[in-house]
Amino acid sequence: MKPDHYAFREIDRAIAMTKSILIPFDIGVWVRLAIIAFFAGGAAGLLQFSTNPFSPEKSGIGTEIGSLIPQNSEAFISTLLIIAGILLFIGIIYLLLNGVFQFIFIKVLGTENIHIRRHFHESAGPGTRYFAFLFFLSAFFFGICLALAYLLFAPLIGTASFDTAIVGRILIFAGLMFILLIPYLIILMVTTDFVVPIMNVDRCGVIAGWRRCLHLFMAERNEAALYIVMKLILSVCVSIILSAVLVVVGIVACIALIGILIAAGGPENLSTLAIAFIFAGYFANVAFCGLMVSVPFMTFLRVYSLYVVGNFDERYVLLRDLPSPDAGEVTEKV
Repeated sequence: MKPDHYAFREIDRAIAMTKSILIPFDIGVWVRLAIIAFFAGGAAGLLQFSTNPFSPEKSGIGTEIGSLIPQNSEAFISTLLIIAGILLFIGIIYLLLNGVFQFIFIKVLGTENIHIRRHFHESAGPGTRYFAFLFFLSAFFFGICLALAYLLFAPLIGTASFDTAIVGRILIFAGLMFILLIPYLIILMVTTDFVVPIMNVDRCGVIAGWRRCLHLFMAERNEAALYIVMKLILSVCVSIILSAVLVVVGIVACIALIGILIAAGGPENLSTLAIAFIFAGYFANVAFCGLMVSVPFMTFLRVYSLYVVGNFDERYVLLRDLPSPDAGEVTEKV
């Protein structure tokens, strides 16, 4: 492999650019980038770690919560449907904002002026088209999954061989899901890393952006393949690092949580509302720390992708030409 391949050449420059954006430390810049990372794909900040520092049965909390669950089956089903509807609505709004913030992310990195509001309005249109594309793409893959599940499991319902055959069918279904997941993730990655910058520069839709992206890929197939492999490797490495950091943050926060409960004389001396606030604070702290930790990693990955895109076609150069540290040049922030 030659060192001048785009996928390898731009790593050092992306690291230098990330340092240029984040150093010297500015809490305002970091918080705004954390917000962008949350909506544009910084899912690491959403990871929550399950802890059980006390027994709900001993504290009586389980009884209080259980009394809130409707005993009537119809009321219970209605409650579940309402909760599911609320969660679905929140999920759709989040995914819509995810599309908008994809464009905000590349705009703030391109201008190095980390502000959200000034780019929100112009990003709303293309962000909505991005959301619609991924929504229908996800629905298509979900439909395939449902069809495969029906073909595999429907013939076994009501048969005597159900118990013996179900394990094999589950393994087959899991394998097929893994195979389907790979192209889905690649399409998602290419749409975010290549099609979004193309849409931003050419002011085109998602389909037109994909056509131009495929044209770039066909002209340099090896570079495109190497980038996809390298980006997947970098993403996995980043996920492992962030997960490890979040485990440490979760453990430290859990120790603090246990200390608060012990200082209060145990959870049985606290009201359900007080315990809810304590746990909400715990998860909020873990999420905030996770997002702040994810900022340099998410920034690096997006800067890296933007530099690679600019190598395929100079029309899509969105970042300033920052020399690589390997060139022996001193990089100064402009």
